[in-house]
Amino acid sequence: ENYSIRLKLIAEVQGPIIVQGIEDRLVQVFRNLISNAISFSLDNGLIRLRVLIENGDVMVFVEDQGPGLQPGTEENIFNRFYRERPENEKFGIHSGLGLSISRQIIKVHGGSIWAENMRDENGKINGACFIVKLPKNE
Repeated sequence: ENYSIRLKLIAEVQGPIIVQGIEDRLVQVFRNLISNAISFSLDNGLIRLRVLIENGDVMVFVEDQGPGLQPGTEENIFNRFYRERPENEKFGIHSGLGLSISRQIIKVHGGSIWAENMRDENGKINGACFIVKLPKNE
């Protein structure tokens, strides 16, 4: 089954952004977040990666247009083996460990990771947003 996803990078920063860390592990986190966003996206869906600096921290937002998070699960999804998959996905594709491992990696790097629903002006959920906060390297 082939479908297309659009990926948009929005850098709200001038010049390079440098964080101190283990490259492979940080790549693993963002690969996982983008992969999750893709698996919850519809055909021709848009995934936005926004990067900005806030209070000296690097903030990365991975935003999708999927069904969003079940209200009340925003924290549970980071538990080991927590699984909430798209209806059309075959069993066994995801282990339920990705977000738990991602949180451990970000914590080791002195940062934090959390998730929230994005809502339209009427309060209707129109996607999920995963936020990674990492200390900026001066």
